[in-house]
Amino acid sequence: MKKIALYAGLTLSILFLWLALRHASWNEIVAAFERARWWCLIPMLVCQFVFYFLKAIRWRQLLSQTIEISSASLVPAMMVGAAGNNLLPAHSGELIRVYLAGEKFGVAKSTVLGTVMVERVFDLIAVTLIFFVGVFSGNYSGIVLKTAAFLLVLAVILIFFLALLLVSGDSIVLFLRRRLTFTGEMIREKIINQFELLSAGLQALRSPRLLAKVLALSIVMWALMAVCIYSAMLAFDIDALPQVAMVILGILVAGLSLPTSPGFFGTIEYCFVLGLTAVGVDSSVAVSAAIFYHLPAWALITLTGLFFFRFNKVSISAVRNAR
Repeated sequence: MKKIALYAGLTLSILFLWLALRHASWNEIVAAFERARWWCLIPMLVCQFVFYFLKAIRWRQLLSQTIEISSASLVPAMMVGAAGNNLLPAHSGELIRVYLAGEKFGVAKSTVLGTVMVERVFDLIAVTLIFFVGVFSGNYSGIVLKTAAFLLVLAVILIFFLALLLVSGDSIVLFLRRRLTFTGEMIREKIINQFELLSAGLQALRSPRLLAKVLALSIVMWALMAVCIYSAMLAFDIDALPQVAMVILGILVAGLSLPTSPGFFGTIEYCFVLGLTAVGVDSSVAVSAAIFYHLPAWALITLTGLFFFRFNKVSISAVRNAR
């Protein structure tokens, strides 16, 4: 299964890279970089830094019912995990993150994994809301509006499901154990295990105030990523409204949810091309903006994560054995 995911990710990345570059000209890409506003790297990388700082604060909130720790102490595990996602297939960096946090703070790895799952759900809700605002405040075609409306309904359903799981998580798990009999035993246990982990991760959010705080942090975090995208657009003098960056963010997160190669190469570039060519931007300029957004952030996150990886003396084999 792991090999299938790896090969599927590599195949999709190669396909997306070809789709991104098929109408682009290398000469025009080089020329675009020669004219680029390099100072735009500053707000882009600052927003990346603040994004991960807020992510650490959010993670601390999710772990607060299990252990009291500082946000700063979570940064090493979080950055090692992010670097792992850049270097390993299938978002495997999250497993290293779970292992590191569990070992360092003496927390059950299942508990840590539950908080990571909750993070992903809130990320999806936040990005969907930002994407919705971007689409409905811009001038887009009917099919894009219908897609945004569908995603908004999906976000509302997801929020309702989270509320239900938060209030009656044990009852839902018990219901699944009794009713989920049409699947094989292994599949049934995996589904139930995912619900149990998600329910456990949500326990920190029984306080409405804390729930609102986590949602607000998620929205601000991903709004900052939209600013990163817009900074890359400004670097190449792309004459488009900030709402376009919000739409690209939604496309980007949807694309990254698919199997992809380590570092997300090809996927990010094609998502930029999809979003920017839809508003009349030339493919070569769109690819240039994607590279400007992708490579500096990839290098910064990877180098930071590798530093903490070495500093914490993490062993990949230990991570594998702990799974």
